[in-house]
Amino acid sequence: MTSKKLIEVALPLEAINIASAREKSIRHGHPSTLHLWWARRPLAAARAVIFAQMVDDPSSHPDLFKTEKAQDKERQRLFRIIEDLVLWENTTNETVLQAARDEIWASWRRACAEHADHPRAKELFDRHKLPAFHDPFAGGGALPLEAQRLGLESYASDLNPVAVLINKAMIEIPPRFAGRPPVNPEVRANQRDRLTTWRGAQGLAEDVRHYGQWMRDDAERRIGHLYQVEVTAEMAKVRP
Repeated sequence: MTSKKLIEVALPLEAINIASAREKSIRHGHPSTLHLWWARRPLAAARAVIFAQMVDDPSSHPDLFKTEKAQDKERQRLFRIIEDLVLWENTTNETVLQAARDEIWASWRRACAEHADHPRAKELFDRHKLPAFHDPFAGGGALPLEAQRLGLESYASDLNPVAVLINKAMIEIPPRFAGRPPVNPEVRANQRDRLTTWRGAQGLAEDVRHYGQWMRDDAERRIGHLYQVEVTAEMAKVRP
């Protein structure tokens, strides 16, 4: 029997749709504030779809869930994971994310066991390593970002250099500096900040803020006099 993934059978669409629509009004901390992208996909939808593509539907395992009632009960449990997963408040909730990752790993290990006799099993079905995620036209980066959040190794590309830069800024650069302190001299000179625990990309973000402000201040010093703070009616009259 061919195994089916959860996405092939059913999804909690109402919860996904509500969370996706809500994202449009979220600004602080959302990747959409990084740079405008025309066809940006909601993170909630991307997260739910990737999870449902990786996790088996209970009907694929009649040995574990022998009746339709048992299968439906297990399916509802998976739905509850998705309903928690798509909430914006849970974007960085490690408890919720780890529950989703555990389900992905469980389905993957079952797949590896089922294909143990495959001639390329060692290469294609390594139970200790999830398959990589590839998005050749990543655009705003929602899919590779959420794949990475769910524990997959993400690879993204695009023909548009703006999209490439967005994806590098979201999925390539932050992991390189995860857990590292900032290097800017202001923080290094402050003993209190030196004792701070920098989690995730907090140290990198602090450096981006510091050097971004430094560049702005330097640009204003060099060419700020060319740009009026206020344009008056008298100034407009003499302009061509």
